[in-house]
Amino acid sequence: MVQRILFLHGAGLQPGPGGNPVLEAVRRQWPDADLVTPDLPSPENPDPELWQEAIGRAVRAIPDEPWVIVGHSLGGSEALRFLCNRIPTLLQRVVTVAAPCWCPEHPDWNERGFALPPTVGRTLADLEIVVVHAEDDDVVPSTHARCLAEQLPSAELVLLPSGGHLPTSWTDRGLIA
Repeated sequence: MVQRILFLHGAGLQPGPGGNPVLEAVRRQWPDADLVTPDLPSPENPDPELWQEAIGRAVRAIPDEPWVIVGHSLGGSEALRFLCNRIPTLLQRVVTVAAPCWCPEHPDWNERGFALPPTVGRTLADLEIVVVHAEDDDVVPSTHARCLAEQLPSAELVLLPSGGHLPTSWTDRGLIA
């Protein structure tokens, strides 16, 4: 039973309460979990270092009990980047949803500050990671999920036929224990 979920939003204008379908689907599927939802700084113009600092503060505030990270879009790729430097104790699983893969294979997504290190596959090999993406995502193409899965060979790749950039059907698949 998941007791705590750290939800990391993506970049761009953030919807008001109840406005992020991914967050609301997580809330509905795991109603008894304490859902931690930090505001990551300047989402319209994200700074990689400021996001890492904010994620670090949120992680340090989590009590010593089993927990899970769900990161949507940039929140997912930034969660992975954070974990390359420190894997917190009692972290059970990471679920990225529609996360971009910042690498040369995606020239429009080649911002060096957000890129994962080349050692990401080895560094995170013992961590349970699920990469969720919808085939019809028109913001971050599903090729990004395949790229992340190549970089993270121990990750489970879940490709959904639909859901766009805000897929929610994954929540009923038991991907968070």
